Amino acid sequence: MNWKHWMGSVAVVCGTWLTLTTLTEAAPYDIKKNDQAIIGFYDLETKQTTPYPSGVSPYAFLRADSADKTWFLFQDDYFDESFQPYYLMNAKTGTSEEVKLPANLEYLRVLDQNHFMARGISDAFHVVERQGNEFVISDTLKDGRSPSVQWISPNRFSLIRDGIADWYDVKTDGTFEKVRTVEVNSFSPLTGDWILDFSKTAVIRNVETNQTYALPNKRTDQIVRGAYEAADRLYIQLTEEDETKDDHQSTSLYVLNKQTGQVTTLVDYSDHLAQELLTDGRAVYRVNGQTTLLDFKDYLRQPIAIDDQTKADTVFLEKAVLTPEVQLTRIDGTTEPLALRDVTFTGDVDQENGVRIPTSQKRIYNTAYTVAYTAETGVVLKDTTRYQHKRYLTATLDSLKEVKEGVYTYQVNLGQADVPVNVFRQDGTRLNSAVSDEKGMLTIGLGTTGLLGQTVSFKIGDENTFDQKTTVQRTIAGYEIPRVTQSTNTNFKTFTYRLESKQDGGTYTVYQGKKKITAIPATKKTEVTIPYTDQLAEYRIVRSGSYVSKSLSLKDSVMLYSTLNNPLNDEQTTIDGALDADACYGKLYIDGKYTAYIDRKKTRIFAIPTKPLKAGQVVKLVTRKGTQLQVSEQRVVAAGNPTLKSYTTTLSPTSTAWKVKATKGKTIVVTINQKRYTKTATGKTQTMTFPKQKRGTRVTVHAESIKLRKSKIFTLTVK
Repeated sequence: MNWKHWMGSVAVVCGTWLTLTTLTEAAPYDIKKNDQAIIGFYDLETKQTTPYPSGVSPYAFLRADSADKTWFLFQDDYFDESFQPYYLMNAKTGTSEEVKLPANLEYLRVLDQNHFMARGISDAFHVVERQGNEFVISDTLKDGRSPSVQWISPNRFSLIRDGIADWYDVKTDGTFEKVRTVEVNSFSPLTGDWILDFSKTAVIRNVETNQTYALPNKRTDQIVRGAYEAADRLYIQLTEEDETKDDHQSTSLYVLNKQTGQVTTLVDYSDHLAQELLTDGRAVYRVNGQTTLLDFKDYLRQPIAIDDQTKADTVFLEKAVLTPEVQLTRIDGTTEPLALRDVTFTGDVDQENGVRIPTSQKRIYNTAYTVAYTAETGVVLKDTTRYQHKRYLTATLDSLKEVKEGVYTYQVNLGQADVPVNVFRQDGTRLNSAVSDEKGMLTIGLGTTGLLGQTVSFKIGDENTFDQKTTVQRTIAGYEIPRVTQSTNTNFKTFTYRLESKQDGGTYTVYQGKKKITAIPATKKTEVTIPYTDQLAEYRIVRSGSYVSKSLSLKDSVMLYSTLNNPLNDEQTTIDGALDADACYGKLYIDGKYTAYIDRKKTRIFAIPTKPLKAGQVVKLVTRKGTQLQVSEQRVVAAGNPTLKSYTTTLSPTSTAWKVKATKGKTIVVTINQKRYTKTATGKTQTMTFPKQKRGTRVTVHAESIKLRKSKIFTLTVK
């Protein structure tokens, strides 16, 4: 812990947070160190150092100190565990006394030369009093809440837990006395009866009247850096984290008018206030090893900021002579001009013959200068003024003919140095920016993946440093992802994909895994045919060439599987088949002529009646689902002769039947004396009946088709 920052510091005590706030009317002492070794006590008022007592380890640990920072209790624990002596030191005189203190206590404060306050086990707090040559416990206070300890004044402290703060005094006789109970969740003491209540939004609160006063800005996470109470005013200094500051914190100073109840901000969010404000009004500055102690009247007169009035007009021409007007602002809000001899200038200005803008035509990256003023406390106040050179914009983007889709770096000759170029997408998102070099060359990387066909805008120059700015647009060029507008399964022998694009160029290559299947030039309408396969998930179509390659996986290109029953012959009266379950519809063609429409919603297995077909005709079924087509073709063949088998071998005058079996659907014909008896064949054994005939009558039987193709003829004579 840096013991110099004792005011408002936070330490962990027995697993709870202990906030140490010291209120003093005397100039405190700092513990002065050389590296880790203590060398003495530095008096902030006289700026003199009292040497550290000889005979005591300079590496002893500080265990407690007094409110006025004149008494310090150290423990030397570099000896063995059985001997770790305590030393009570007087910072004014530099004297040291080894004291014997009760063990197993954590010492919280040196009350005076003869009294300490300590914390023991089981949430017991003790006053340790000198009796003869040793110290003993003179009074004990127990609080079973495991409270946090907070010092209110030199001899007054608070035990706080669960929204209740009990305030106690340590009396001069070495005993505890309860002063009051305050309902509060979290607070920091200010002066006397004044606290800063952090229970919700930080407010100033008087515990005697319970009156609260809101801060001008609602804040919740501050550290009290001191307070000073005058007759009708209460001044409060708060610090909080601020990433915009060099030391990542900023400090504000407020004043409460106790008559009107109004809280006013004197200084807001500054890193130039004193590090500590004591209760007697004195302010402590610590800057770069320099410590300054000021009374409150002088503190209010300290400079807090400077302002270069030149900021009102920061567009300068070359060789312009500047006449900056620098204004100083003090903590109390008063202002006054500063003579230029009291300030220094750094940055992009020439200080020969006065302060002027550089006269050379050199490239200037950071056109700014800083004016600085150093106060007597060592605080350095700075203000930066930025300015611009107005230039004529002559840069063009004519040499950039094309912007490709993908990630590319472009080198473009703008024809003018130091010209900023910002590139934006169509939706206004910035892609990149760059500045041309001393030769006018612009090098800029652009990532345009996924922006094919969109326009990008190049905004050249800006209105701050040029007389104008221009915008040039380019359309992102490249290949589209292969777009399938039709895919065809032809007789389960080939797949044909119709690919369409807005432009010609490049090559379509079909891969199975890493194996190249086929490649053809890419045009606006291209058909790619590959052998039939049931492993489409392994296939992809890649378009490559002058632009970034684009790939289309065929894994989702599931083809249709509709069928025509085969073979088709010239004696069929129906065309039979089945549609794929996922198909939308099918169309039937005979020799290219549309014949029938098959609605999948109504049927899947179909039998379309037709006139007898002719051998050689082509019947085609085209099935569709979205952009997917399936073509199934069959050529009509001549039907074979029907078959007939006879199971009857003799006929008698009493016979009236002939048992046969013929091709199903064909006609069975029995002929007697040129008279025909017919029946349609079932494909199973059947009996043909006829009238009784005389002996010697000749009877024949055969099967014939619709086109009169005949089976073998069987002949029997009645005997």
